[in-house]
Amino acid sequence: MEKNEPSLPDTNTILRYLLNDEPDLAARAGTYWESVREGSIKATLTEGVLMECVYVLQCFYKVPRDRIVTSLSRIISFKGLSHESLDFFSASLEIYGSTNFDFVDCMLAARELNNDGFVFTFDDKLNSYISRNKDHK
Repeated sequence: MEKNEPSLPDTNTILRYLLNDEPDLAARAGTYWESVREGSIKATLTEGVLMECVYVLQCFYKVPRDRIVTSLSRIISFKGLSHESLDFFSASLEIYGSTNFDFVDCMLAARELNNDGFVFTFDDKLNSYISRNKDHK
């Protein structure tokens, strides 16, 4: 890996860092993520990895939504993380933390509320949420 080329961390590196459940892997993940936090390593977090993190933390580890939001929001604020999609990720996590929607629906809502498209859904609750929040923008 070249120094100025960003790394692409996968879901497991985030999970080991947050959960600290496998000592060897958690230590390696900790070193990596602390370097990203400081900015000495550049990283790009993909939408798929963020979605998978939320899903695994919620469904398999039964982590409460507020803790998921806090933990992942902290990571997306790390200095070395690419800022390309971070506002979108932050908005998606905010919606996730304040609703009962699946995370994918939160990402769709965040996109529409940011005028990045129109959500086509049969989910009346999601449509209602988007309509209410568009009025407040």
